[in-house]
Amino acid sequence: MSHRLACRLLVLVLAMAATAPAAATSLADFFGSYVGVAEVRDAADRVVEQRHMDIVVRPFRRGGFQIRWVNVTLVDGRRDVPGVERRVAEVAFEPGERTDFFVEAQVTNPFVQREEITPMAGDPVRWAKLDEDGLHVFSFVVLPNGRYELQTYTRQLTDVGLDLFFERVVDGDMLRRIEGRTVRAD
Repeated sequence: MSHRLACRLLVLVLAMAATAPAAATSLADFFGSYVGVAEVRDAADRVVEQRHMDIVVRPFRRGGFQIRWVNVTLVDGRRDVPGVERRVAEVAFEPGERTDFFVEAQVTNPFVQREEITPMAGDPVRWAKLDEDGLHVFSFVVLPNGRYELQTYTRQLTDVGLDLFFERVVDGDMLRRIEGRTVRAD
């Protein structure tokens, strides 16, 4: 084996070890701030977008958690040109009846009257679970035409941060897949 090939293999092994899955022992293992990158793939498994990610996971009410994330969709690999999109989302969960199961929590806003979630009117139903494979967040929506959409987010701890896996399925057809890598930024 050539010296150059041996060096490349060593770099590859080190890179794989740096992002090796780390088993979570509790929800608290996920708490922190993370930054990273992701590739968005369409149903044909082609890369259609690149994104920068900023994720914060923190405690929320009596054993729950809150996830806030910012996605910046790049244009030709850049974020300093027209056409860049920035999306911010946040969702909170409280423990369900089981210790590894969480349900979406309403975040109190004193200036807004509380509205009931109506799934048949298009409101998403969200829940989460924690297991040995990571922290999974699910979002189910009944679309206006009666079809359904299921989004699944899996966040897995690594030695350096989180790996993110996302799938968007409409009526059983995979339409979008996102894979990302982050590092802890505390």
